[in-house]
Amino acid sequence: MDDMYGMWGFIGVIAFCCGIYALYAFIQMKRSGEINASLLLGKEYVYKKCKNKEEYTRKAGPALLVLGIIATLYGALDIVHCYLYRMDLIDNVGMAIFFAVLVWFAFYTTKLKRKYF
Repeated sequence: MDDMYGMWGFIGVIAFCCGIYALYAFIQMKRSGEINASLLLGKEYVYKKCKNKEEYTRKAGPALLVLGIIATLYGALDIVHCYLYRMDLIDNVGMAIFFAVLVWFAFYTTKLKRKYF
């Protein structure tokens, strides 16, 4: 049973790393104004073709920040749950919140892409 938790803990490591990357992308976007194409756009969009780059970054930035915070927190929670101390209910609630934010982020940024590209 412990091996199973260790295997699933890898998801927590991935979520944690993705959260750190999203926070890094948010900070870079605030500093330089450059849009992180891998998180916000996808391969069919080119950030240089944005109709209103300032407004897009102003609207996409908070969503990226929320995703980064939630993914980092959930990843850390899942790592603790799988490797240190089992907290089944708390981990399940954290996972539900993480996936809800992930789905919201995908829909919200898709809507922004349609409007600004």
